[in-house]
Amino acid sequence: MKNALQPAVGIRGYFHRLGTLSRNAKLYLLATVFQGLGSGIWAVLFYLYLNLREVGFQLNFIGNMFTVGAIATGIVALPAGLLCERIGPKKAILIGLTANLVNLAQIVVLQPTDLLAASISSGLIGTLASVAATPLLVENSSLEERTYLFSFQSALSITMAVAGGLIGGFMPDLFNVAMGLSTGVNGSAVGYRISLAISIALSLAAVFPVLLVKQKKWSERKKMVDFLKLRNIKSSWTIVKFMIPTALTGLGAGFIVPLINPFFKQRYNAGPEQVGIISSLGNLTLGVATLLTPALSKMMT
Repeated sequence: MKNALQPAVGIRGYFHRLGTLSRNAKLYLLATVFQGLGSGIWAVLFYLYLNLREVGFQLNFIGNMFTVGAIATGIVALPAGLLCERIGPKKAILIGLTANLVNLAQIVVLQPTDLLAASISSGLIGTLASVAATPLLVENSSLEERTYLFSFQSALSITMAVAGGLIGGFMPDLFNVAMGLSTGVNGSAVGYRISLAISIALSLAAVFPVLLVKQKKWSERKKMVDFLKLRNIKSSWTIVKFMIPTALTGLGAGFIVPLINPFFKQRYNAGPEQVGIISSLGNLTLGVATLLTPALSKMMT
């Protein structure tokens, strides 16, 4: 009987810890909801939009766009950390969220050079928000809360992306039907543009909860440069062991992520609704696994 009650006790303890989180942490979780919904819609529709017959971009160009954006993200990650240390995580996140305005240009300007430039700019600016999220959550949680907070924030982001993907898959045809335009695999680009604009608006709405975050004073925060000093590394080999699977995962994702949605469209004639469902199911399993991380971590320590 005692063993049967353990999962329920664990779940109650999990949500009890979430209930005791600081106001700043809860505000950032609210921002995560908006950002997750917006990014979920964007992830399902953007490359499908570029590959529409009406828009006319081929898969090789879509792959190039993803590549230059990823390279820009990798290049700016370390400088972004130093800038975050200088201006604080709150301001860094607010600046990073403005990358969504660059995304707006990507659905309006359809010149190849401009799209590549926008992809680079979005990667450069947007990285600042993702880098700053970690120090913001760290300085607004206790050591005991941290595993639960990071796990829940990640799972919440994925869950909202799942919801955004499901909703986003149906949005283009709904708008096109309402305006009497063509629907289906090569439906009108108008419905896609409206849907992508809504995704950008949702992501930008994350600015409002972040504005309400009360940032700690400079003297109360550890400087990023202290974390970057090599003498703070206790085991270089441990770091390398973590880097290898991360690098391999990133390499594999680079082959798959930008082309998976157009692949389902071209190979199986899947419309945005089907692509949205497929994408959401994949993210759903990832979200469940992430939510279970604290319990697994506790079992293995």
